[in-house]
Amino acid sequence: MTFDYTGYKLKFIQKQTCQDESGHLFTLIYKFYSPKTKYHYVIRAEYHEQDVFAVKFYCKKDKRSSNKYSKIVNRGDIGNILITCAKVVPLLLEEYPTACFAFAGARSIDPIFKKVEPFTNTQRFLIYKKIAAIKFGPKTFAHIPYETISSYLLVNRYYKDINKKEKELKEMFAKTYENLIEIG
Repeated sequence: MTFDYTGYKLKFIQKQTCQDESGHLFTLIYKFYSPKTKYHYVIRAEYHEQDVFAVKFYCKKDKRSSNKYSKIVNRGDIGNILITCAKVVPLLLEEYPTACFAFAGARSIDPIFKKVEPFTNTQRFLIYKKIAAIKFGPKTFAHIPYETISSYLLVNRYYKDINKKEKELKEMFAKTYENLIEIG
């Protein structure tokens, strides 16, 4: 897969503030429509302390599901859907030029065959890792994959000490997302 797709137009929906005591401060919500799947999709760019966005997406029809990030729509068009999600990064950099970005490849859940993918190197993570390398080269970001938790970090090179920034981000995410397995 080359990921030379054009993707779809993003529409900004709203900004939600976060009221809990975590490092999650607010969420910017976008949506788009895939004419191929005939579904709307929601992108959540969750802004956290330490100047980092956790980018997540799901099919709108699954919004009430506790497994919305793990469901597979399986109607094709994955290339355009993922490239549309990647379009949020340059949009956010316009307003937050020093921001870093985190992506987690949720485990796939197959209710028909009663199978759950392991946490390590999920299929979503492997695809996100490939897209990040292609679409966000090394000039703006240092790329840091975490295979054990299927997550990927783009540390903005605005921060001169990449290792220090990575450590700060890991500590904040570990406190905010207590259900993370072990961050590498």
